Amino acid sequence: MTVSRQRGSRLHFAPRRQAGPTLLGLLLALSLLPATPAEPAGAQEQPFASTAFARRWEPTDRPVLLGLVARTWFWGPSAFTPALHERYRESPEHARLVQYFDKGRMEITDPAGDPNNLWYVTGGLLTRELVSGRIQVGDNEFLDTGGGASIPVAGDPDNTFPTYADLGRLVDQSQPDRTSEFATAALAPEGLGARPEAAGDPNAQFVQYVQYLGPLGQTVGYNIPRAFWDFMTQSGPAWQDGQLQPADPLFDWVFVLGYPIADPFWAQVRLNGTPTWVLIQPFERRLLTYTPSNPPGWQVEMGNIGLHYYRWRYRYTPPTALGDGASYYGLKPGTRWVYGTSLGSDEVWETGQPTEGFVAGSTLIPRRERGPIGTRITYWGITDDGVFLYGSDELDRDGSVTETVLLWPPVRLLAAANLNEGAAWSTESTVLSTRSPSRRVTIEVMVREAQLVSTTYGIVPAWQIIVTERGDSGGNADTAVVWFSPGLGIAQWIGDGYAAQLKSVSAVQQ
Repeated sequence: MTVSRQRGSRLHFAPRRQAGPTLLGLLLALSLLPATPAEPAGAQEQPFASTAFARRWEPTDRPVLLGLVARTWFWGPSAFTPALHERYRESPEHARLVQYFDKGRMEITDPAGDPNNLWYVTGGLLTRELVSGRIQVGDNEFLDTGGGASIPVAGDPDNTFPTYADLGRLVDQSQPDRTSEFATAALAPEGLGARPEAAGDPNAQFVQYVQYLGPLGQTVGYNIPRAFWDFMTQSGPAWQDGQLQPADPLFDWVFVLGYPIADPFWAQVRLNGTPTWVLIQPFERRLLTYTPSNPPGWQVEMGNIGLHYYRWRYRYTPPTALGDGASYYGLKPGTRWVYGTSLGSDEVWETGQPTEGFVAGSTLIPRRERGPIGTRITYWGITDDGVFLYGSDELDRDGSVTETVLLWPPVRLLAAANLNEGAAWSTESTVLSTRSPSRRVTIEVMVREAQLVSTTYGIVPAWQIIVTERGDSGGNADTAVVWFSPGLGIAQWIGDGYAAQLKSVSAVQQ
C-alpha cells in the first residue's frame, strides 16, 4: 500500500517519464470503487456556504422563492450541496470554497479579496469543462478525462443527443457578424445542417454581435438572437435591502453566463417524451435554450448545468466519510515510516491530518512520501469496504506542486476479508493527470500466501501480493511484489530495479 520509487516501470503517475516515482498503490488494487453516479445530498435544501453566496443568489432568486414574481430560476431554489472545498492550485492550501446550485456553481478563489467586488464570487466555467472533458484545478491546470461529458444538454434526461461532448465540434470557432440574419443552423447526429423554417421566427433573429478575447488571446465573435439577448438584458424586480426593487438590468449577464462560445443552433430533443425543436447556445458558464412551444415567460431558460456538472465530476468520487481502520492499513495520522532502499538512501513516509481538499466532500488521509527519486503526497480514503487510493501531488524541491493525478474511480486496496491465499482478480481505472493525457489501466492481482518477513524493523507476518499492470494499448506488462502486514502497513516491496524494506515506525514529532 505505497507509491514505490522503482525505476523503468510504467506503473506511475507521470506516464511521460522514462524513470521516476511509480504507482505501487495501483499494484495493490483489489477492486474499484463502484461507479455509481454521484447524487446531490438528497436534493435537500442546504444552507449557504458563505454570506457572499447568499448575496449573489438573493436579488434574482429570492423573489421567485417567495412567489413574488413568475420567472425562471437563475441559480435554483437553494444549493443542493453543503460547503465543498475543491482542488484549485492558486487558492490557500490548494482548495477553494464552492457550492452547487441547479443552474451553476459559486466559488471563492481568493478569500482575502474584497467581498464587495462583484468578482469576489465567481461562477464556474462549467460549460467549457463539460464540453472539453477537462476539469479545471488551477488557473492553467486541468485534469484531462479524455473527452466531453455524455450528458444531454436539453430535454428529457434520457435524451442521447445532443450531449455536451457533441458541442465540441462547434465551440471556439469564431463567427462573422450576422446581425439581422436568422439562426437556422441545426445540429443532428450526422452533422450540422439547416432548419430554414426558423427564419420566420422573430425571436431567432440575430440582434447582437459579441466580441472578446478568446482562450488563445485572439479576438473572437458570436451572434446572439433576440430571444436570448432580451433575456440577458431584461429588467425586473430584484430583492434588495429586504424588499423588491426595480433593477435594470436584472443581472450582469457576463457574470452569470460568461461570454458565448458558439453561435446558437437548433436541435430536436424529446421534451416530456415529445420530439421538440429547441434553440441552444452555449456560454462559458451556462447554456441557454429557447423553446418556442413553451408558454410565454418560460420559452428561454438556463439548463441545469450545475446538476449536470456535479454528477459528471463526482460520478466516480461521491462524498465519502473517513471510516475506521487507519491503524490496520498503516495510515494512522501523525505516523512516520522509514524504509531502507536498494539505492542506498532512505525513503520516509509521514501521514498528516485528514483533509477534504483533494476530492471535495471526501475526507482523505494525506501521506507525504520522500525518497531518493522525489517527493509526493498521496491521498487515501477508508470505508467499511477497505482503503482507497484517490491520487497524488508530485512536489519539486521547494515543495511546490508540479503535477496532480486523480484516479477515476479511486483504487480500492484489500480489506481484512480479502486476504485469502490464491485469490485473483482484475480491475480497471483511468489515470487523470495535469501533465499527461488520460490513460486506462488494467490491474491483475494475486494473493500468494502469508509469510513471516525478516526486515530491519523485525520479523513481521505479512501477505505476499503480486500485481501486474497492462495498458489499454497492450504491449509489455509490469509486475511488482509487496508484503502487507495488517496493523503495520507495507513491510517491504520489490519492483523493477528498486526495492525497499521497513526500518522503523514512530510518531511524527510536532
